[in-house]
Amino acid sequence: MTDEELKKKKTLLLEYSQLMQKEGLVIGPGGNTSIKDEDGVMWISPSGIPFMEMSIDDFVPIDVSTGKILDSRLMPSSEVALHLFLYQARSDINCIFHSHPPYVISLSSVDILLVPLFPDFVVYLGDYVPQVTYVTPCTEDMAQLVVQAMKDVPSCVLKNHGAIAVGKSIKEAYTRTQVLESGAQILFQAKLLGEPYVLSKKDSQAILNLEIEQYRKKLLQKSDK
Repeated sequence: MTDEELKKKKTLLLEYSQLMQKEGLVIGPGGNTSIKDEDGVMWISPSGIPFMEMSIDDFVPIDVSTGKILDSRLMPSSEVALHLFLYQARSDINCIFHSHPPYVISLSSVDILLVPLFPDFVVYLGDYVPQVTYVTPCTEDMAQLVVQAMKDVPSCVLKNHGAIAVGKSIKEAYTRTQVLESGAQILFQAKLLGEPYVLSKKDSQAILNLEIEQYRKKLLQKSDK
């Protein structure tokens, strides 16, 4: 990857990280994001600096295979183990967003699991979003639980904490973060009115079989290029 290509990726990551803050999916210095480049280096947001106050030079480079920090001017996010373990376990992902979405956290605190109520949920998240039991944040214990829960799914909920979404592209990971919170808000509102209809596996598979949805997913995965 050339310096210009890396700069473009970091600029796009910062743009979507700041959008996450603008949309209320994190507050203050909360949340963290990262990308993995073609040389096996993870670029992760720094600890303690809100996205709106960051520059692209603030992302901290870490060797994915060894965990070695390659530039120690700034401390990496306190959830560095979470990002590192996921990249080590999942060769299919290039971006990670960790957010603190209000509706997701609200539902998780009373053990209401996210379920598919609308087609976009299925397209971007599948028909199952695992929830990881509460563990002290910023620990390897939490990171290991997330890796176990996300072996073959693109997202998970952290009870009383937040959400994780991954993707082949930055936009894919961010879109999944948005859909998680949208899904949580719709479920919250639906339960105020009654017991919502949950899309069945048959419903979900029919959506995934649609040619236009397959096209949209591929387009999103290539959106960084």
